[in-house]
Amino acid sequence: MEKSLIKTSAPRLAKVRHFLPNSTIVAPVAVLLVVLVLFSLFVPKFFSFRSFSGIINAATLTGALAIGIGFLMVSGEFDLSVGSNLAISGYIYGTLTAAGQPFLGLLLALAVPALLGAVNGIILVWTAIPSFIVTLGTKYFYRGMLWVITTGSMLQTVDTLSIDKIFTGRLDILNNLISEANFRNSVLWLILLAFVFQLILGKTKFGNHVFAVGSNPGAALGQGVRVAHVKIISFAISGFMAGVAGILLFSQFHTVRVSSGDGMDLYAIAAAVVGGTLITGGAGNIWGALVGALIISTLRTGVVLLDIPFIPADNFEAIVGVTIVAAAILNMYISKRK
Repeated sequence: MEKSLIKTSAPRLAKVRHFLPNSTIVAPVAVLLVVLVLFSLFVPKFFSFRSFSGIINAATLTGALAIGIGFLMVSGEFDLSVGSNLAISGYIYGTLTAAGQPFLGLLLALAVPALLGAVNGIILVWTAIPSFIVTLGTKYFYRGMLWVITTGSMLQTVDTLSIDKIFTGRLDILNNLISEANFRNSVLWLILLAFVFQLILGKTKFGNHVFAVGSNPGAALGQGVRVAHVKIISFAISGFMAGVAGILLFSQFHTVRVSSGDGMDLYAIAAAVVGGTLITGGAGNIWGALVGALIISTLRTGVVLLDIPFIPADNFEAIVGVTIVAAAILNMYISKRK
């Protein structure tokens, strides 16, 4: 009996030993736990459900963008225009919901950013210009067009619609069970979307093509992969998730400005990289990108509460920059060891 148990457990232990060093999500989860423990030691009452729910809620927008950015980065490309697409989505959704057409607003707020993301991909494929340059240009062009259309005015409403509660209302089922918690429905939407896109990335033929294109586009093309097709769709997914972020933004705050989302591309890229996505493409994990967003949100909260003199809250970008470089070095080291 004991021998059979040993024989049964041995393969399982071997699988675990193989999984731990080869999974892209193990490192970011370990980093998140370390960061939480460190802040819990130095920040009073940091280790509480009130803090956790606040950190998770604050990570929602970055997390939505990180899902799309992470997917795109696996294909070997960047999208710096997601912040502009977030603002465009917020204006579309807010304007139409205020006019009594929330479902049309929802549809267009997702479709337009997805289309603009696809435009990024088409320009990239057509010109062969690096995505960093392409999306840096469209980032300002899209926001400039939004400024022209809206004349730079802020959109704000005071009414709370039922559809807003569906997206960002209080998650009372969970909040009633946990004292001091303040989770929102947006967490469930984020988990659902992460599950869907991780399923596409990890379990479908298209997902395999995304990894192949990110690893070696020339070899992928030689194997019959439609490289241009894969890149354009990946850009469209990035735009789509920016649209989701715009909807969540307006649903929660009922306000959107032309400058909304500015700089969030940095946070989304940081979240994807911290979550184990290689900057060079070919490796990544959607769940890891979400964990990366939680790490970024935890760092921001901890820095604010610690009140470090030489790292003020409005200079948090410095920490994000250091985090990106450190995570990129770690990811490349892990990749080489594999």
